[in-house]
This record gives sequence, structure tokens and C-alpha cells, in this order.
Amino acid sequence: MDARSEQPEPADDPSTGAAAAAQSGGVPGGVEKEKDIFGRVPKDRPDWSHRRGEPRVFALLWMFFLMGVTGVMFLSVSDAFYVSPSITRPAARGMILTTMAGLVLLWPAVRLSQRPSARPVRSVLRDLFVLLIPAQAVVWPHALRVLADWPVPVLLATALAMAAWALVIGGVIAMADAGPRRQGGGWMLVVLAVVFAGPVVLGLGGGLGAGLGGGSWNGPRADEPRAGWMLSPLTAIVEITRERDMTGTLTPVTGVHWRLIGATGCVGAALCLLAASRGVASRRGGA
Repeated sequence: MDARSEQPEPADDPSTGAAAAAQSGGVPGGVEKEKDIFGRVPKDRPDWSHRRGEPRVFALLWMFFLMGVTGVMFLSVSDAFYVSPSITRPAARGMILTTMAGLVLLWPAVRLSQRPSARPVRSVLRDLFVLLIPAQAVVWPHALRVLADWPVPVLLATALAMAAWALVIGGVIAMADAGPRRQGGGWMLVVLAVVFAGPVVLGLGGGLGAGLGGGSWNGPRADEPRAGWMLSPLTAIVEITRERDMTGTLTPVTGVHWRLIGATGCVGAALCLLAASRGVASRRGGA
């Protein structure tokens, strides 16, 4: 019998295995981990597949949605004999209103149907960047006379109202993801309450707008600011872009509108901060 066959196999050297793992991207056995463009390997994951769908696919779907909204707007005025602001403004108003509906209804419906994010506030801010930057292409072209011919204050207030209400909805999404157990259906009901509670209350009461410093739901004067309409993202767009006098022209956005847009943004920021603190408390409790 060969004496060499009786010799024990050499034990694995831990230092050698660690060195090989380091050279192979941190995976024992020599299988190299996938690296990103900065040369980093993923931590606690086999590859970067968790990044491939987000936010690229989400951004692509949002762009298709905006393109569809724009196409419908131009199709609605294609039968007109001539183009003037009196014809294009209703279509432009519907276009921006549909974009706002996508922000406050479709976005949370998609995110609340997915797995919760490990970093809720960061994910919400990333989504806001993806959503709001392309949405500006829906708002600002309506300063052209061949479209709605809206003045800059109206378009600025529209863009800021979109951002403020998107921040509120983002705060709700972050609150949902920050908790230990998320019930997507329940949080979607919260989103629906945020979007539609204002119109329901105004429709039932009728005098809430006057109590907030503006005209009532069917205010006595068409040029008075109807502050109650600013309590919902959908009616806010109608209020900001509506014709405010009997001649069919637009009056400048009033201080009531600016203050309520700012207050809405503050509510959204407060929700995001609350979600961040809730996430920290949840992680500490789990630890």
C-alpha cells in the first residue's frame, strides 16, 4: 500500500480562504460578485438585481402615462375650427387634473401594493424626483398663447400645488412603510380620505370655504378665492386654473392660494419627518 495514501489531507487554511474570498469579491469559493459602476459589491445580496427595476421601470411607466395624457388633450381639440385659449384651456385643465390624479392616486396604489421599502423617506424622495420633474413638461408649456395662455403665477402655483400634495401623499406612503406591519389596503383608504375628504365636506357643508377666508363652494363672486377648494389636490387644480371673472380671463393667484399651498407642503414635510422617526423607533424595537 502506498504510504502517501495514508497521509491525512491538509487542513484548509482560514487565512487562505479569506484571502481568496477577498479577491473574488467577498464570496468564498471563487465566485466573483457583480459590481456596480463604482466597483462596489452588494452587501448581503448575491447581485444588484434589486436595483434593476427601480426607479427605471417606474419612471418609464410614468413617462408613458404623461404621454398618454398629452395625446388625449390634443385629440380633444383636434376637431376645433380654430385654436384659442377659450378652447384649449378646458382641455389643458383636464390634462393637468389627470396628471395630479396620477400623482395622488396611481402612485400610492402602485407603491402600497409592493413590498415595504427599507428606507421609506429616501424611497419617497426618489419617487418625487422621478414624478415631479417630468410633470413640469405638462404644466409650463401652457404659458404659450397657442395653448392655454396662462400667466406665470398660475403655472407656478399649479406646479407648487402638485409638489405640495405629492409630498403629502409621499408622507402617507412613508408612514405606511415605516411601521412594523404594513396593511396596504388600509393605508390606501387613508390616501383616498386625503384626496376626497375635502370635496365631500365642502359638498355637504357648502360654507367651509368662507370660513377659511375665501368664497364658499359656490361663492357669490366668481373672482373671490375659494379657499375650501384648496383642501383637495383635485379641486386645488380647478381653483387655481379657473376663470375668475365674467370676461373669461384669469386674475392673479391670491395670497390665500399661496398660503394654503405652503401649509400643504408643511404638512407633507411633517409626515415625512414623522415617518423617519417612526422608522427609527421600529428598528430599535425590533433590535
